[in-house]
Amino acid sequence: MRSQDDETMSTASMILFVTWLVSAPMSCEAQFMGPYIRTNLSLTVIVKYPEQQLTDHGLGTDLFIVGNGLGLSWSSPEKLEKISMDTWHKNFLIEGSPYGHRCQDCDGDDNATAVLPLDRKFEFRINTEAGYDMVGANYGLRLPVSKMSSYFDAAPTRYVYPHFFTFEGTSSSLNVSSDDDMIATRNWGFYLPPSFHENTYKRYPIVLAFDLGSSVLTLVRSYIDDLTVKYALAEEAVFIGSEDYRPLPNSTSGDPAGDRIYLLTPTVGVDWVCYDGDMYLDGCNGCIPPNVTDMHDRLIHMRDGCGYPQDIGGKGDAYVDYWIDRVVPAVNAFASGRLLTDRYHTAVGGCSLGGLMGCHALWTRPDTFYAGACQSSSFWWPTTVDAENGFDFLNVTLRNHTGPREPQRVYIDVTDLEDDPYYRQVDAALLAADTMVAQSPQFVWDATVTLAVVIGQVHGGFECLSRLWLYDGKLFPAQGGPRNPLTGQS
Repeated sequence: MRSQDDETMSTASMILFVTWLVSAPMSCEAQFMGPYIRTNLSLTVIVKYPEQQLTDHGLGTDLFIVGNGLGLSWSSPEKLEKISMDTWHKNFLIEGSPYGHRCQDCDGDDNATAVLPLDRKFEFRINTEAGYDMVGANYGLRLPVSKMSSYFDAAPTRYVYPHFFTFEGTSSSLNVSSDDDMIATRNWGFYLPPSFHENTYKRYPIVLAFDLGSSVLTLVRSYIDDLTVKYALAEEAVFIGSEDYRPLPNSTSGDPAGDRIYLLTPTVGVDWVCYDGDMYLDGCNGCIPPNVTDMHDRLIHMRDGCGYPQDIGGKGDAYVDYWIDRVVPAVNAFASGRLLTDRYHTAVGGCSLGGLMGCHALWTRPDTFYAGACQSSSFWWPTTVDAENGFDFLNVTLRNHTGPREPQRVYIDVTDLEDDPYYRQVDAALLAADTMVAQSPQFVWDATVTLAVVIGQVHGGFECLSRLWLYDGKLFPAQGGPRNPLTGQS
């Protein structure tokens, strides 16, 4: 039996069909002509590069382009037209069909007239004379792009900023002051990509990289270079981080980085202090039995008479504010204003407590951060007065910042060896990713959310850095393939 809803839908469908026939009448002799073919589509590529760099290397000022379609091939460089100082361009006239896109005004060999399928990006590279290939991944874009037709006066334009001779980035540091008494003045290291000093027209996205200070950058700079040069997984970015931490005032722990737990936690937690002695050195002067080595069991002894709680942490948001308001402008001034500081070019990431802050900043500041990486994150924070863990990010933060948000992407990882029954880092990472997907339509598995459970690594900063390649290409992915497929150069 047909329901009233069925009748309503059927009637609506018939009205729609009749309306279409009335608006687009056809005679009995008319025949369907097949798919519409788009012609006279335009696209312009403009190359910006300091030609003084070419002459300093003994080269002329001609630049060339190779690619995978629209009249280009990987094996036959085509000379670009030089239109002004440091500026070259090429205009493409394109025909589009269900088969793909092809050069409309090209004659000759199969490469020039070949169709670029719709499921394949248009990719290209820039070369100098004498065959110097650009460094890094191919440029790439998916066709069609908007406003390509002859209806528009100007063709859509793609600007590119290649470099050819520099394969290593540099690092530097600045002291940046704050109005916050605890934050005070800290030293911030930053990584400038290989192209920075060669192509002064190029600008860069930025990453707040917790714990990635100047001394760590010295150790891992070549590894970061490889991500854009050797492997060509990602677009170049400026990483800005600090490892400038201080001992806590009046603390007997001797930890030279004691205030890190304040700066990298978004909420206040509890630290347990022995009434007598030290929990790690002498078990609170023997109050905790020597055979008690499990952290949770130790804290229970502290709770039950060996110690007392005191507040700790909770300066994380002030620390992120300081990075946004003071650190980024200082580095941008050093970089002559060449940082891209809008939300679509700003990412955040870290490991352990830095991973917690990475996810916290991304989730609570969608107007500031486009992408985030949360590695081996301390989602268990904070420890509470009952010697348990509060998991505030899962239980409070994710629940209190829901609803529509700007597009974002996130990478979350944890290792199987971090599956401790007290800190529950594996369960927490899985739940964090699941909750993000459930809470916001902007988060979609394997499109804007990536989760990895890494096998065999312990919890540690250098272990996290060894996995940087897993997410750098997720934050700012390369536009095209890693190299010219004929030469293997990148």
